[in-house]
Amino acid sequence: MSLVPYSFRLGDPLSDVAVSDVIPTKSISWQKKVLFVLVGTIFLLVLLFCLGEVGLRILGFFWPTFRSTAFRQYDPELGISLIPNTHAFHHMGCFSGEVEVNRWGMRDRGRLLEKTPGEFRIALIGDSLVEAPHVKPDEVMNIRMEKLLAEKGYKNVEVLNFSVEGIGTTQEYLIYQRQVRQFHPDVVILATVANDVMNNSSTLQPKAYGIHTWYAPYYDLGPDGNLIFRPVEARSFNSIRSFLETHSRLTYYLVRAWMKFVNYSPYKWDGIYIGYRVCSDQLDAEWEQAWAVTDKVLNRFRNDVQADGAKFVVMVPPEFYQTDLNWKEWFTKDEGKIPATFSETAFDKRMQQIAARNQIAVDFLAPYFQAYRDEHHLQYPYFSFTCNHHYSALGHEVAAEAMIQKMEERHLLPPRSASEP
Repeated sequence: MSLVPYSFRLGDPLSDVAVSDVIPTKSISWQKKVLFVLVGTIFLLVLLFCLGEVGLRILGFFWPTFRSTAFRQYDPELGISLIPNTHAFHHMGCFSGEVEVNRWGMRDRGRLLEKTPGEFRIALIGDSLVEAPHVKPDEVMNIRMEKLLAEKGYKNVEVLNFSVEGIGTTQEYLIYQRQVRQFHPDVVILATVANDVMNNSSTLQPKAYGIHTWYAPYYDLGPDGNLIFRPVEARSFNSIRSFLETHSRLTYYLVRAWMKFVNYSPYKWDGIYIGYRVCSDQLDAEWEQAWAVTDKVLNRFRNDVQADGAKFVVMVPPEFYQTDLNWKEWFTKDEGKIPATFSETAFDKRMQQIAARNQIAVDFLAPYFQAYRDEHHLQYPYFSFTCNHHYSALGHEVAAEAMIQKMEERHLLPPRSASEP
């Protein structure tokens, strides 16, 4: 007897038998194949996401550009709001901003809800120009106003900042109702800019943002001409998205990349960005309605502020084309052309008409900026950044000076300290 293990030796009857005939195989169903591919893909995506998250956090230790984190959130009432008790960085190539959000959800230092005896409060409401994530906390115009007011002898004056990026007059009015009035301000300053009109339109704003959904509440005009409120659209998978937006640095950068490189809108005004039509002397029915909504919301705003015992004033910071002496050159380079009906004064004229019709105090800050520019022989980028039209630290300082001057002219400030000249 051979002691060699059996191994399908040549000439054996079993040597020509296929392995599959000896060991039966079981076919995998297409459903399981799809499941395996799906699970594998999800695992790979999660792995890549984790590697990207870790990589960004490591890079943040060496390069400030990768240190940015989220400080805004989806808000079911306002569309967007700041995340309370947040400290975040906001970096880009030409600026290095830092954001501190207090417990009330304000881009501001810590504030008490109750006023101290003899305290005078100014509430400042606006969009990203006043929210100012592009500069340091002590460079924002409301903090600069507090410092300048103290130096001028106005003691115990607070300037509270309730501004949020990307909001228009409707959201600013809702912020006043929900948040500002509980602080009992003596004066409410609404910093209005040209894109607020588009922000107030439920049809124009979605066109401007294209395939990216921008969540916001709106007022529409009913058949009788009265305002009809349209609440914020519910956001799908909000809990998951909010968690990622709040805790993931990679999500923050992916959203920024989407907005910059992927998002697209087919809607144009005479071949350029649709939002610039607010500067036209010739508007279509859609823009006329946006202005009509702005008119009515401003009237409500003023009525509510006055009913609360405070004073209401609209201040209009200058746009880049009002302070940049060479704006036509680079505007043409960026947009391709300047439409024939583009007017640097169109927005201001309409705002002046609305203010006169509703007996609203309105001040335009462009002359102050222009005089400062000429007196100090400023060159490009003047009051902004080379890569961004938002105000630099200098822009916030000049805005603070201009607002204080206008408040003094309108006698909106308390008496100065007796020890001051």
